[in-house]
Amino acid sequence: MKALAFIPLVALLAACDKKQELAAPPPLPVTIAKPVKREVTVYRELPATLEGVTEIQIRARVKGILEESKFKEGDWVQAGTELFVIEPEPYELAVDAAEADLESAKASRDLAQKRYERVAKAAKTRAVSEIDVEIAAAEVSQSAASVSQAVAQLDEAKINAGYTRITAPISGRLSQSLVDPGNLVGATESTLLTTIIDDSRIRAFFEVPERDMIRYLGERALEGGVERFADREMRLVLANGTIYDKFGTIDFIDNTIDPSTRTAKVRALFPNKEAKLSSGLYGLVGFPAGPDPNDPHVTSGLLVPSVAVLRDLGGDFVWIVDEQNIVRRRGVEAGASVEKPVTDENALKERETVIVKGLDGSENVIVAGLQRARDGAIVQPMPAGAKPPAKGN
Repeated sequence: MKALAFIPLVALLAACDKKQELAAPPPLPVTIAKPVKREVTVYRELPATLEGVTEIQIRARVKGILEESKFKEGDWVQAGTELFVIEPEPYELAVDAAEADLESAKASRDLAQKRYERVAKAAKTRAVSEIDVEIAAAEVSQSAASVSQAVAQLDEAKINAGYTRITAPISGRLSQSLVDPGNLVGATESTLLTTIIDDSRIRAFFEVPERDMIRYLGERALEGGVERFADREMRLVLANGTIYDKFGTIDFIDNTIDPSTRTAKVRALFPNKEAKLSSGLYGLVGFPAGPDPNDPHVTSGLLVPSVAVLRDLGGDFVWIVDEQNIVRRRGVEAGASVEKPVTDENALKERETVIVKGLDGSENVIVAGLQRARDGAIVQPMPAGAKPPAKGN
């Protein structure tokens, strides 16, 4: 009887184990995607200060009362536009006086010339001595020098008179007027009146570290290296994070490395006809480079969504799903992060990370459901964009 009672108990336990096996949860779904290989430009960004292509201080070069300020502050003006008037009357009178002195010098020269001619004629008949001829010739030379001096003084007076009407030396945008009409200017120094900046093009000054300069020098040594370097399109990111919509080019690289900072000064030039940039702004100048920092000649790379790249004490890694749907950790060397190109302007912006080492492009990388991933776990992989299975199926 005891043996017969044991049989139903064994059957009951077997049924419970089977029920528990049937109740085991299915593998959790995760979204996977393969790394994408494409051409990619990575920008090495360096802080820069912007300046107009030409910046000029407008100063008073003669002494006098500032009579007029003939421009609107902040306006763009053409070269030659009259900006200020410093009382011109004293300088116009100086011109008149210099002209009179010139006429007097010319008259004295003409008189000396005629006297010399008479003395020279008389010398032929021995009516005057040789010394009288020499004195007359010297008077001609002296009067001619007086004429030259008077001409120089007249030119100087005209130049000073011209300084009383200050015009824009270049086409550009004016700053505020620093001196109001009625004030004395140029008394002890060349008074600063305003500044004018040609911001139709903008210069961006930045410092390049010594290690990058060594790489540049090596590339410059190659045939055509200078031209390839100068033709690269520089990117400008403004302080608010927006990317300037026009590219620039490098137009100056200093010929020395600053020993105190171990950097070299470099300048990039950006077009600015629409006046979207202003002198004094801060920005990040981006130098285009390849995706592999160790090989600048490589132009394409493997990219995965940036959210898929994780980091811990062991370094950068991604979760991949193998052929048995088992999650595996894969250590990688992550490069720069770039914005994913989109055709729809209204689409959400996504970022991708360049994988320099660790992947060959055949892996199934987990890009969503990362919280469910752990090494050795069995999951249900789904391609990006697929709908998860309905509950209960």
